[in-house]
Formats: sequence, C-alpha cells, structure tokens
Amino acid sequence: MLEAFTEVRKDIKFLFSSEIRLRVLMALMDGPMELSKMRSIIKSSSSTILHAIYQLEDKGLVCRVNRKYELSSTGRIISLKVQGIIRTISVIRELSDFLLDHDLGSIPESLLYSIESLEGVSLLEAKPENLTEPYEVVTKNVMNSGRVWILSGVHHPFYGDLLKAGIKTEMILSENVVDAIEHVEATENVKISTIDSELRFSLIITETAMALSLFMSDGLYDPVRFLFSRDEEAVGWAWKLFKHFRDMAEAPADKDDCEL
Repeated sequence: MLEAFTEVRKDIKFLFSSEIRLRVLMALMDGPMELSKMRSIIKSSSSTILHAIYQLEDKGLVCRVNRKYELSSTGRIISLKVQGIIRTISVIRELSDFLLDHDLGSIPESLLYSIESLEGVSLLEAKPENLTEPYEVVTKNVMNSGRVWILSGVHHPFYGDLLKAGIKTEMILSENVVDAIEHVEATENVKISTIDSELRFSLIITETAMALSLFMSDGLYDPVRFLFSRDEEAVGWAWKLFKHFRDMAEAPADKDDCEL
C-alpha cells in the first residue's frame, strides 16, 4: 500500500490541497452546471472557480459541454470516493468519544470501510436520572416489530420475552449466550444459530431500525450506550454485518429451524 501511495501521492495532494477544487467536484455531483450557478453554490469569484476548473480539466476530471461544466467518468468516480471520505470524517467527528473507547476489533474491515453509512445514527446514552433509557428504547422497538434479527455476544434480558412473544426472529449468538437462554423453549418462528467467532458487540435489526452496542476497550460490555437509527442506509449497513456472520454460523441440533 505504501508503494501505491508513493505513486499517487501527487494526485492526492492535488485533490486535497485546494478547498475550491473540492467544492467544484462536490457541486458537480448534482449534475452539469453553468458557472453562474456554481458561483452561487461555492460562494467564490468566477476567476477563482474557473482557475480550479481549468486545473480539474487538465487532470481529466471535469469537462465542458456547451456552456455547462460536468464531471467526466473518472471525475465522478473520484468525487464519489472523496464524498465517502468526507462522510467518514463526519461520522468519526460525531461519534469520536464513543468509537475511541470501544472495541471495533470484531467488526469486519469491509464494514469499517463503509462506516460513512452510519452518518444518520443517534447515540443513545444513559442519563443519571434514567440509567436504563437506551435499553428501554431498543427493547420497545424490538417488541413492537413483526420481525427481528439479532447478532450478539451478549445476553439481553428481553431475549426470553422475545422468544415467548411469537415474533419471527433469527438469532446468531456466541455459544455462551445460547447456553444462557436454553431454558426458553424455541418456537416455529424462531431460528437460533451459534457462532464460534468472538462477537464483541450486539446488533439488533428490525424491519425499520438498527441498534448496535459494543464492548469497551477494557473488555467489559457497555450496556448504557447504543448506536440507533431508522435511516435506510444505516439499516443496510447493519444487514451487511449480520449477513457476514450468518455465513459463518451453525444451527444447533437441538434448536428448531425456521425460514424467515
């Protein structure tokens, strides 16, 4: 990777050393644009914007068609990647304190790579006057849903109520968690699988929402903070995480299986 960086470092410097060039690329993500409209969006002079455009044209990232400027094919690819970096930094800035003291080690790199999908999440945190509020929000969402998918290295107290409620559920759990709920009788609506990989998080997905809680960096589970979202992209990210581990899971012989 360092060798690749050496080859393209001048291109990286070109992209990120000019705010105006970045603003031009981001503005043109919305489609072809005349200079006058670009000027009103970027909030800069025509001469400054044109200078940036000429530089981008020279790199093959922008082209002029009639009186409008637009991204070239390669310009759109680069702009999408830059947009991803901007969104990733936005997520990290918003969730910096949470991410820094939690263990992300069991989240696959492919999902960390697309962490910008969590841009719309909210951090549910316990308050001194109500230490269980985040857990109550997550539990209410689960128990009011028609279908639930759980991927977890944690035994949440609501598991028993969920299994008894008849809600269609697919659970992928670490072996120690499965042992903790064996006294609850599974139903035809419930599929429970085990996984021997260490799960340092708890992921809960419903038809319209996702909730993610993590272990702390010191190895203890954090029960009072959840990342929660009803954003479609965030739920899609959660689904990718679930499916990654589903392919590795095995259904215990003594558990009923169901097609969800």
